[in-house]
Amino acid sequence: MSYPQDCWYVAATSDEVGDGFTARRIVDRPVVLLRLADGSIAALEDRCAHRPYPLSAGHREGDLVVCGYHGCTYDATGRCVRVPSQDNPPSGAQVRAFPVVERAPFVWVWTGTPGGERLRPPPATPCLQGDGWSSVGERRDVAANLMLLHEHYLDLTNVFAMHPEMVPPGIEALPPLEEVEVSEVAVSYKRELPKAPLAPWEAQVSGLDDVASYGRQETGAFVSPGLHRQTYTITGSDGPVLELVRTHGFTPASAGSTHVFLQLSWRGTAVSPDVGERLAAVFHEMATRDFAVLETMQRCLDEDATPRRYVNVQADRAALRARRILTSMVEDERGTPHP
Repeated sequence: MSYPQDCWYVAATSDEVGDGFTARRIVDRPVVLLRLADGSIAALEDRCAHRPYPLSAGHREGDLVVCGYHGCTYDATGRCVRVPSQDNPPSGAQVRAFPVVERAPFVWVWTGTPGGERLRPPPATPCLQGDGWSSVGERRDVAANLMLLHEHYLDLTNVFAMHPEMVPPGIEALPPLEEVEVSEVAVSYKRELPKAPLAPWEAQVSGLDDVASYGRQETGAFVSPGLHRQTYTITGSDGPVLELVRTHGFTPASAGSTHVFLQLSWRGTAVSPDVGERLAAVFHEMATRDFAVLETMQRCLDEDATPRRYVNVQADRAALRARRILTSMVEDERGTPHP
């Protein structure tokens, strides 16, 4: 399975794009990002129009990009404005400029069909734009297909095998999904957990009494091919005391590799002073184990000479819906009739 091209994907975080170049591969396209004098961000095809040399290996002259091979120079629209070896650049010499939307901490880029970006904006990320929320994040590169990541985070029943220390004491299985909502382009689910004492990590990030029992609600959402969101709410007798949101920007670099932009957000009445540092450590370790498993699965898929059919179980309900949406989007772009 491939991935949709006509989609907004996270290319970088705001703090990654500064005075130099930020080079990244997005849906198998080389892209270079740079912050302009007015504070906006330009994204250009990272290949000189003259010869196949990365523009990111050159240098800047203000808002101009100078190729490090022959000095061909481009403005922020991708137009070649200077060729040192002749008086005027060749007519029509340019590289593609990609639409950019910066909504900190994410920098979204559209590398799909030109003009298609006007049909839909990047997905909203309200918990990353304040309103009482605080966030911490990191970027990881994972040698696994985009769909493997979405499916993994739409089925957290693997937590008992992979992350037993994350499970609250006394909970031996996750309840079945209560709701799976499906629209044309999105999938979400919700699950209520029975009351239980706090797991050690919950006590550390909240400062709550680890003897008392608390309720929990967990949700997950395939928001778009480029965004996945999970929430985890701990509730006391008077309502929510700690809300956690894990936002993943999933950006395919190729069919077998994905950039992951993780943001952890929190708010509530029960928050430890160093909650950001503690959450970053807990979920970095969790992600490391997740990604090792996903990369192993990708290697298995790559090694299988004959594709095999794997069985599905009840916990796959949301993941299967997301797979259908991704498959449909890819088929629409290719002009393939749906079955």
